[in-house]
Amino acid sequence: MAVLTVSTVVEAPAERVWELVGDFHALGDWHPHLPPSRLGNGLAGNAIGSVRVFELPDGVVLHETLLAYDDEARSYTYSFPDGTFHFDGYRATLRVTPVTELAASFVEWSVRYDIEAEHRKDSTERVHGVFTTGLAGLRERFAS
Repeated sequence: MAVLTVSTVVEAPAERVWELVGDFHALGDWHPHLPPSRLGNGLAGNAIGSVRVFELPDGVVLHETLLAYDDEARSYTYSFPDGTFHFDGYRATLRVTPVTELAASFVEWSVRYDIEAEHRKDSTERVHGVFTTGLAGLRERFAS
């Protein structure tokens, strides 16, 4: 199993950052390179089992399913179907933690997955790019 973690510090209190990123269906609203998602099933909001669907610029349609949501801990975990971008067992978590001394937030986006060696470099770089770009956009959105 491979693990990838990307993190940043955002210059805003965790409550404010979570107001934006805590909506499972709002990723396309704050990520600079993802389009808005649409509902993929009848479950809206942060209901476990809710599906968000992205139609990516390269023609790929990505279905992500919410597996866990914890408003108090400011985190959620989601997956997408095995075989997507050559990943199996893909489980990603987005978490916002207060940095109390700075009135800021530590934002961590991590993923665990299985992947065949021949696809590891390209697929891992793709996910790393999505996570890095998203967190940089989030940081810029709250920059003073």
